[in-house]
Amino acid sequence: MIILSQKQSNNINLLKGISILLVLFIHANIKDTIPCLDDKSALGMWTQVVTRILVDNAVPMFFLVSGFLFFLKPGCIVEKWKKRIKTLLVPYILWCLVGFLIPFVLQEILGLVHLFSGTSLKKIADFEATDYIKIFWDIRDGAPILSTMWFLRDLIVIIMLTPAIRLLVKIMQQIFPVILICVYLFLPFSVAGMSSSTLFWFGMGCWFAIRGENLFTWIECFNGNLLLVIWISTLITTIISFYNDWHYETIHNIFCIIHFIAIYKCVSAIPTSGIPKWLTTVSTASFFIYAFHEPWMGYVLKISYKVLHPSGLILYIAPFILVAFATAYSYAAYALLKRYAPRLLNLLTGARSK
Repeated sequence: MIILSQKQSNNINLLKGISILLVLFIHANIKDTIPCLDDKSALGMWTQVVTRILVDNAVPMFFLVSGFLFFLKPGCIVEKWKKRIKTLLVPYILWCLVGFLIPFVLQEILGLVHLFSGTSLKKIADFEATDYIKIFWDIRDGAPILSTMWFLRDLIVIIMLTPAIRLLVKIMQQIFPVILICVYLFLPFSVAGMSSSTLFWFGMGCWFAIRGENLFTWIECFNGNLLLVIWISTLITTIISFYNDWHYETIHNIFCIIHFIAIYKCVSAIPTSGIPKWLTTVSTASFFIYAFHEPWMGYVLKISYKVLHPSGLILYIAPFILVAFATAYSYAAYALLKRYAPRLLNLLTGARSK
């Protein structure tokens, strides 16, 4: 049985806060907002690095930790599934309903349907019977109606596969992670509910826990100086591969692995007394921030560009401004619900607000 130290438990909680900030950076991508932005221009490359290369392993980190924690303690899988009904399934359904109500109110009640032209979501007035079912699965380019919920959907799906994962780990032993990494790097796939990335990261977390090996102790044993050299080398290689359109996805996936190890190594090096209070605060509300920040962040991004027409240096710092703003309004909503509607907040977060 694996026993996490108090420091490791704290580190995992901090990873949640860091991961959600990285998710916000992903959604602060200004490329879709700026017409004809050249990916190879200075701004295009900067945006790629800040809102993609350095942050794309945000959700994979969640999957890895989720897989590890699922098998951290021995127990019946069915009982673990029952607990996930409250922590995953109920919040997923509720947030999908919220994702439907927002455009419904804006389009059908406030008459702002014209603001939704050119989006990937069908107008509410054009919904057919099947669309009301698809809002919980793949109505928006393969994602649920609240697009960020694709992570929760995929997590629920792969948790249903945990009996098969445990069986394969016990049968295949060391071959299991080799197959996972080969699929992840060389046979990538993505369908609604499952992807090679989900399978790799969640599966690797499961593999460590099922074998009784502490993933985080393993990372802590890495030589810091060597890790820094590898991190810088793979980062530069990833940037070059993007610029030259040369095996970018494969190289980027390799960097994501190194980047996660480096992030946790940095977190583990921070003494408990040195952890910024704001990061602890964000970590506590991480699930709510993840679920609440969209679609508002997308609206703010599009409206700001149309109204303000930013240029120059502002475009380079825009992702940081957007992330700070989204974190602030999401946490404000979290704090208000915690004070005035704690039961609703517990339902929306799967009791993570306690």
